Amino acid sequence: MKFKLICGLLTFGVFSAVAYGQGTSPKAAMASVSRAPTAVQIIEKYVKAIGGREAFLKFKTRTMKGTIELSPMGVKGPFEAFAAADDKTLLKANLTGIGELIDGYDGKVGWTVNPIQGSRVKAGQELLQVKQNSSFYREINLDKTYSKLEANGTEKIGDKTANIVLATSEGLHAETLYFDTESGLLLRADSTSVTPEGSQPIKNFYEDYRDSDGMKLPFKTRTVTAAFEIITLVTEVKNGVPIEDAKFAQPK
Repeated sequence: MKFKLICGLLTFGVFSAVAYGQGTSPKAAMASVSRAPTAVQIIEKYVKAIGGREAFLKFKTRTMKGTIELSPMGVKGPFEAFAAADDKTLLKANLTGIGELIDGYDGKVGWTVNPIQGSRVKAGQELLQVKQNSSFYREINLDKTYSKLEANGTEKIGDKTANIVLATSEGLHAETLYFDTESGLLLRADSTSVTPEGSQPIKNFYEDYRDSDGMKLPFKTRTVTAAFEIITLVTEVKNGVPIEDAKFAQPK
């Protein structure tokens, strides 16, 4: 997610009115505000929580295996994911009743092949989104991913309290990130998915964080849309394994 710190606090006059209504003195109220973490502090706590920059920089490739399920349709199947430090990605999934879906980015070209849409190359906002999401060191370079960040209070995510960070990028929809106030881990990210059929809001919930060579990665992700939920379960992670560049090339 370059972070530019913007303070999203209320003006003193409005804040004081609210504080008086709650029986809190303006001095105590302002002291509480001053203790609220900045976006930079929230992100740094997150980077530390997932193992720190050095742990991630040790590796230049990563592969994952697992399962994907679309609920409530009951459509599911295995997947394989490949990623390289020159910001290349490939995802292969084979879903029952649908077939094989392949989605790739070779550092310049974003492409997809599936039984529903056939083969096509991504462009415009969709390509820009793919480029951003394919950043190999994204987790530790959030300050370079986004052009503006803003701490925006807290909110309950299940039984946990999360610090909210509003993140914006040039040419893309804004995102809202929720970080656990205690552990520092990313719990949820609200964004807008760009597709040929149009843009739609999605919520990604990150769960079951586990250690992987000194890094903490979520082994379960729930992607919630207005119509269905995608549950991704990771069963295997390998870091630093050789991956040929040809793996990410668009099929001819």
